[in-house]
Amino acid sequence: MNSKLYTIFLLLLSTIMSFAQSHESIKKVREKQLNLQNKTESLDFKRMETELKEQSKDESPFTYGVFPYPIYDSIQKDGFKGVGTSGNFFGLKLQDKRIVFTSFIEKNWGNINSHKVKGKDRVFFSVLVLTDFIDDKKYSSSKMHIVSRNFPDVIGQGFVKTSLHKIDFSAFTTPEGDDFAIINMKLYHLKYGNIILIAPQKDGSLRSMQLKNEADLSTETINPFLQELIKKPEITAFFINKDSI
Repeated sequence: MNSKLYTIFLLLLSTIMSFAQSHESIKKVREKQLNLQNKTESLDFKRMETELKEQSKDESPFTYGVFPYPIYDSIQKDGFKGVGTSGNFFGLKLQDKRIVFTSFIEKNWGNINSHKVKGKDRVFFSVLVLTDFIDDKKYSSSKMHIVSRNFPDVIGQGFVKTSLHKIDFSAFTTPEGDDFAIINMKLYHLKYGNIILIAPQKDGSLRSMQLKNEADLSTETINPFLQELIKKPEITAFFINKDSI
């Protein structure tokens, strides 16, 4: 075996072993999560009491119910490293229109998700919505919220309002890579593209486009990427035409 083939063989073997180790680690974490969440004595009621005091009344599209859940370290010691969001409330400018966007982010949690989060973090969902309404007084035109209490899963939700529509969305990611989003009851399998464009129409209907980027996006790269994305002729034409709001 020549040196080049040997190097390829070692890389392939390393990848297979890494995947097998990640799969086994995920299986153990998942089994522990399911076991702990069904035992009252394993649930964090102190955190639940704090959340009850801080409970928001205007979360949407799903009501934010307060559940007791296991302490993260009881599922995986020092496993949880955080989640995040990115977005632009006032919207990116596109000719005389505005494109509001929200992105949900998972950070690298080591063995739990390092098989899919290669850097410090990964954007697992982005939604861009054409809008003709920005509430710069009460800030009611869009909101986003991400929660980690489903650890090792992550889920986020939010909405964008236009003069005619309310675009509700929710998206989640799992260690197994089963990532999905729901936007106004339309289901998107994020494995096939985690960037969703929504163009509300004057007749009250919606149009969508699902895009898959070759490289994963991160906290540092998502904003400049989207700013350039909307300038592409086919994307501009999707958002701006005689039928869009």
